[in-house]
Amino acid sequence: MSGDFHWPPVKIGDLIKESRIKGSNGSNARKLTIRLYGRGIVASSDRGGSEATNYYIRKAGQFAYSKLDCLNGAFGIIPPHLDGYETTLDLPTFDFVGEVDPSWFLKTVARPSFYGRFKFAAIGSRKANRVPTEEFLATRLSLPPLAEQCAIAEVLAAVEEAIVKTEALIAALADAKYATMRELLMLGIRRENAPRKPLPSRWVLGRVAEGITHIPADWDLVTLTKVAKLESGHTPSREKAEYWNGEIPWLSLADTEALDALEIDQTSECVTPKGIANSSARVLPKDTVVFSRTATVGKASRMKRAMATSQDFANWVCGPALVPAYLVQVFRHMEREWDRLQEGSTHQTIYMPVFKKLQILQPPTTEQQKIAAVGEAFDMRIAKERETRKALTENRDALAQELLSGHIRLPEIIIARHRDRAGQAA
Repeated sequence: MSGDFHWPPVKIGDLIKESRIKGSNGSNARKLTIRLYGRGIVASSDRGGSEATNYYIRKAGQFAYSKLDCLNGAFGIIPPHLDGYETTLDLPTFDFVGEVDPSWFLKTVARPSFYGRFKFAAIGSRKANRVPTEEFLATRLSLPPLAEQCAIAEVLAAVEEAIVKTEALIAALADAKYATMRELLMLGIRRENAPRKPLPSRWVLGRVAEGITHIPADWDLVTLTKVAKLESGHTPSREKAEYWNGEIPWLSLADTEALDALEIDQTSECVTPKGIANSSARVLPKDTVVFSRTATVGKASRMKRAMATSQDFANWVCGPALVPAYLVQVFRHMEREWDRLQEGSTHQTIYMPVFKKLQILQPPTTEQQKIAAVGEAFDMRIAKERETRKALTENRDALAQELLSGHIRLPEIIIARHRDRAGQAA
């Protein structure tokens, strides 16, 4: 069936009722906050507040929304562990009183196509538009029978559970990779069995871990520019049409998401040989290691073919003693070091002089290849799971749109199961 004409329209106010249990004041209330875009309700880190501000006690299972961020999808249901926390009337909460399944209700109102209708009902300044409780409660939605609500919520929850499990797997793989690579980048493939020597000099910039005093006997601590050539990038003049839409791939900030892959093959823009000739940009060879030094600092990959880059990247053309894939894994592991090197910067940037001082541990090339292979195996598995998560998320969003609007109806056998459960409970 298509369309939701078969579901009667009801006012939200017939399904929920505002709760106002007086609580404490702003100076000692345990506070809640609602995250944007349907990401749930959490305890607020805000410990301050005026004693003159009235707070209200909120109960587990209540529906809540933010008047200020309603247009940003700030909806949720209070979880059991936050029972008794408090909010002001800017985050009103409601008890369910009608024939409504809470999960179905939340999924319905948290759709952008639903809350977007409040754009013209909000009051206040452009930066502080509030959706009044009265306006929210007066809004109508199409209400399926309770059994169908429960069935829809169950189907969508199953997809959501698969997404959560996939996200947990991605996090576990990332943790496992970090622990494994930390050991490999400090001790090598032989781990504790490798003969070791004291660190030959002070390691100032580029550390893969704190407190390293010894390294494998056949490793060196080298300044990166001694084993790889550092290249910056440049942007040809945008005023010269003949510099653009050529055949030379040109990597820019628009391509930073591509740095999650082990190799970069395509770019969003290309330049012409004339654009290269009339700028400081250079065409760099295949296997050049690309490092994002602005905006998304720390992302690293290597070129699958010759290309140029913008000035937002530090590029490394590795010499014979340095395996490009190994350098990528070193850079990807150095997240904490990149954070440290940005401290005090006005902008999220690592400046070129820093790269000239970077030091890395240099194993023999055969061992570099083995270490890189382990890191790449983790990266490929993580990439596969991210693709799975993306597909699940797209399926969930499409399914939610169709089921919650009534454009697609679930089979009667699924709905009947929930109807039978309700009958047994009665």
